[in-house]
Amino acid sequence: MKRISKLLVLSIIPAMLSGCGSQPKEETIKVIDMEGAEVIVPKDVKHVAAISQSASDLMIAFGLGEKITGTYRSFTYNTWVNELYPQAANFKAYSYSVTAEELLNDGIDLVIIQDTENAQSFKNAGLPVVAVHQYSPTGAFDDEVYEIADILSTIFPEAKDKAEAWKSEVKATINDIKEKIGTTNSEKAVYYVNGEKSKGLYYSDGGNSMISRIYDVANVRLATEKYEVLNVHKVSDEEMINLNPYAMMIGGSYQTNLFDSLTKSEVWSALDCNKNNRVYHIPVCMQGIENVGAETSLMLKYTANLFNPSYTFDLSSEMKATIKKYFNYDLSDSDVENMSKGLSKTGENMIHE
Repeated sequence: MKRISKLLVLSIIPAMLSGCGSQPKEETIKVIDMEGAEVIVPKDVKHVAAISQSASDLMIAFGLGEKITGTYRSFTYNTWVNELYPQAANFKAYSYSVTAEELLNDGIDLVIIQDTENAQSFKNAGLPVVAVHQYSPTGAFDDEVYEIADILSTIFPEAKDKAEAWKSEVKATINDIKEKIGTTNSEKAVYYVNGEKSKGLYYSDGGNSMISRIYDVANVRLATEKYEVLNVHKVSDEEMINLNPYAMMIGGSYQTNLFDSLTKSEVWSALDCNKNNRVYHIPVCMQGIENVGAETSLMLKYTANLFNPSYTFDLSSEMKATIKKYFNYDLSDSDVENMSKGLSKTGENMIHE
């Protein structure tokens, strides 16, 4: 089910400050977040807790990195972040369970968050909270692909041109892929492993997610699409045997550990996709490229090429161009090789457990 994209409305609202007599007016911005909530945000936001990898990635890509005070801790596990954007070394690492008190002590004036479990406590403390997601609360993740960029450009009008250019790039990429590979409604099922956290091979997404949208464009389907979950689903060994996916893609900073787990598992190593060498890495750049971010077009092309060999794509040149365009960083050939396997710049596992 396609969903009509929410309209993000920018309005300058005069708000009288407390106290007697005539006081200066504080200008604010009204934004509709990805849960449909209306959020009033200060017009001149300076300190953002971007507790979302996608929001952090796009803020840096759109020239808003200096606004970030802290980010989601998994974002900092990726050693490429500091390499591509050295100022990120100053970012504070927040967990989803960060307290409102800590955010207030850090001078935060806007919270952008993916997991909204503690959102009410932030709101009760007077902090504006904008919810963003990698999934749709209401249906297929179609128009939602662009909503984080829309939200950011509404709050930060100086980023509007870059946000619109990114949206145009992603839309053009989707159209180009569809024109070249057509729509075959392939029954090839691809199992996705979400390796952003240490939750094992069973940690996957449902049919209303960003990865499902990517697979739809590439004419394959997400093996777990029947699970209409709002975030992730943990698949049992029995379910995995029954799914018997055509291919598997493993992403995130934990992917090296996950490949090791697959090799050691009697159930997973026996799957046809593993026997036929159809288990693929998802490159990690500023973040795992399966997430909404500056690298979205790169992921779309990469996936389309994997499952449609007639779709021409050169990972090295495309990755170099993407990283240069959005992060002004020149990748070497070895950088591309390491990124494509989820490794650090020196070719090492980014996670040590």
